[in-house]
Amino acid sequence: LEKDIKKIEAFDISHISGEHAVASCVVFSKVGPLKASYRLFNIPKELSSNDVGSIQHVLERRIKYFNDPRVKPDIILIDGGKAQLNFSQSVINKSLYKDIRVLSIFKGSKRIRATETILCDAGIIEFDKNSKAFLLLQEIRDESHRFAIKAQRNKKRGNIRKSSLDKVNGVGAV
Repeated sequence: LEKDIKKIEAFDISHISGEHAVASCVVFSKVGPLKASYRLFNIPKELSSNDVGSIQHVLERRIKYFNDPRVKPDIILIDGGKAQLNFSQSVINKSLYKDIRVLSIFKGSKRIRATETILCDAGIIEFDKNSKAFLLLQEIRDESHRFAIKAQRNKKRGNIRKSSLDKVNGVGAV
């Protein structure tokens, strides 16, 4: 990039067979993760098993806050491959924020760490697998994934504790 990178936002979608779908947005600056800026998005039921539709939905919701220069990132990092990148890039291209760079990161063969590929609209970005840039993008993706999984599990846990018997008069918590 020609400009200095001050902020990166990374997004990940998490669900189990289309149920309890959530998306995470984690924010990193030059000082590291900005946990107070992390965001979670519930995914509508009709999009919950559609990864690219979910990403598009989340980015369209998030982009509304980019008019504040303190919120707007320099890079958006998507966990996923070419399809996720293309949908994300199309959302950015339709917005007022065409200067935001969109990257995607996905694991390589057999999902082995350090075999990740990083894509942009121009194609594959070649990184030395031990470079600080590559390791930082891995760390950001991992944090986004961790945050999404935690939220998805909490959402699932909340629904497991509910039963149709809870609605029967005379039946209590005991």
